[in-house]
Amino acid sequence: MTENLIRKFTSQLIPRAGLCLALVIALGLSSGTVMATENLQVKNDIINLMLCYGTGTDTFGVASNPDSFNDGLDIYAACFTNDAVFRLWPPGTDFNDTAPIIINGIEAWAHFVADGLTGDSLGQHMLSNFIVDVNGNTGTLKAYLNATRATHDASGIVTNVAVANGTYTLYVEKIKNKWMVTQLDLTLISFVNQFSAP
Repeated sequence: MTENLIRKFTSQLIPRAGLCLALVIALGLSSGTVMATENLQVKNDIINLMLCYGTGTDTFGVASNPDSFNDGLDIYAACFTNDAVFRLWPPGTDFNDTAPIIINGIEAWAHFVADGLTGDSLGQHMLSNFIVDVNGNTGTLKAYLNATRATHDASGIVTNVAVANGTYTLYVEKIKNKWMVTQLDLTLISFVNQFSAP
C-alpha cells in the first residue's frame, strides 16, 4: 500500500476507536503496543470528562445567554450519570473528614453552582496535573484546579474577580461502552476575591 492510500484508509474509513486494530493488521505491531495505545485512549477519554465538567461549569452565569443554565446542565449530562454524587470541602475544612457539603444529582449540583453566581459573569477553568488510574470498568482521575470567575456590570466593566484553587477527584465507570462520572470530589485550598471594584 502506498503512504497516501494508507493515510486515506485510516483517516476516512476507520473510526478512531478501531485505528489500533488497523495498525496491528497493517504494520504488525506487538500486543504490548496495542495495549499501550488503548490505555492512552482510555486515559484521554477520562481526562475529557474532567474538561467536560469545567466547560459545563464555565457556561453558567452568562447573562448574554438566557439559556446558560440549561446549556451547562446539558454539558454535565454528557459526562455525568444523572445520580452522580458531588462532595465539596470548602477552604479551611479537614479534607480527611466527611465532606461538609454533599449533593446528589447533576441538576441539584448545577443549581448549587449557578445559584452562587451573581450578575453577568464569565468563568474559566484551568485544569492540570492529571493522574488517571483505571481498573477494568472503573477508574479515578485527580486534577489540580485553578478557576477564575469575572463578574461584569451592565456596561461590561469587571466588578469582581474570584479565584479558586484546589483538587478535583473524579470517580468514573464505563457504562454502556461510555466512560461517565459517578462522583466528583472537590477539595478547595483557597477561594478568594482577587479584585473587587469599590
